[in-house]
Amino acid sequence: MLRRSLHRAEEFWDGARLSFKRRTGLLGTPMLVPYRGMATPDGLWIRGRVLEDQGVTTAPHSESTLRNIWLTLKRYETDEIAGARVAWRACGEAGELVTDAEGYFDAVLPVRAEAGTAPWFSVELELLSAPVHEVAPLSAEANVRTLAPAARFGVISDIDDTIVKTGATNFVKHWRTVVANSAKSRTAFPGVSHLYRALAKGEAGPETNPVFYVSSSPWNLYDLFQSFLALHEIPLGPMLLKDFGLDGDKWLTGGHDDHKLKMIDKIMNAYPHLSFVLIGDSGQRDAAIYAEAARRHEGRIMAVHIRDVTDGELAREAGEAIAALKAMDIPVTHAETLFEAAESAAGLGLIDAGDVASVRAAIAAREREA
Repeated sequence: MLRRSLHRAEEFWDGARLSFKRRTGLLGTPMLVPYRGMATPDGLWIRGRVLEDQGVTTAPHSESTLRNIWLTLKRYETDEIAGARVAWRACGEAGELVTDAEGYFDAVLPVRAEAGTAPWFSVELELLSAPVHEVAPLSAEANVRTLAPAARFGVISDIDDTIVKTGATNFVKHWRTVVANSAKSRTAFPGVSHLYRALAKGEAGPETNPVFYVSSSPWNLYDLFQSFLALHEIPLGPMLLKDFGLDGDKWLTGGHDDHKLKMIDKIMNAYPHLSFVLIGDSGQRDAAIYAEAARRHEGRIMAVHIRDVTDGELAREAGEAIAALKAMDIPVTHAETLFEAAESAAGLGLIDAGDVASVRAAIAAREREA
């Protein structure tokens, strides 16, 4: 009853706000925001959103805490546009998508990526109309991850406290980091870019093996994560984030485990002949989630690394999950840095000795700075 009441209140507020903005001439300019998608056996999965442009995604880096807090509030308090029509074109095929109540479009297009387009295939998008908004010609490209025949394996990685320091185990520290920092001022863990680039490279080039990012962070943070990856030269890849809301399917944050497992299933089902390396941390049940994924996809998990964020005090549940992974003959490393993960990957023939040395050097350089 509480959920339904809050959802109705949210709908009323959204409607009242839109009506006020129409009457006062405060409607913003529509913005088309595509997310990175992936090729699946059924076609090309794409996702994106139509919002009013509040200047958040194009805002320059700022060292001002107050400025970053203001941008974060605007990032979460989106003015989404429901019922917007978005045209798509790819490989001679075309169609239209319509955004939902939160401004999202999400579809598997009945298209096969053309041969030789790996690692990325582009779907052309065009915003055709947006209810009660004036729409100028607006186009964008949705980049879809495809595979080269030379791809040997894939990587599925968590984000918070796995590649970027957020203090997710401490609520106050986590939200202070999330709210008050830009992409440039966020901290990458030492060796992340070196290890991930090493895992991604192969016979077809630096993006031979695909990297996917699965997180329970909301889609509102997509542009921050995207910028963070680019700034730190970490391989780009589809990000499967989470819908936050008050309706029956979301109920604020929803289930952390269910979301991550569903997204891991989505990725592994999209590439049924590919094995995967899973990388996460000890703060948010990643070990247990990865153990369940290994049971669901028997024989397809090549290795697991759990970054220690608890100063060696591994929770009983995480310890049991790591033991379960090892019982399935899956190599598992659990350490504060990525050096052990790099050594394990080299032992499995996934990266070479020079890559391990690069990871070690990056960790040593950070330790000297500390």
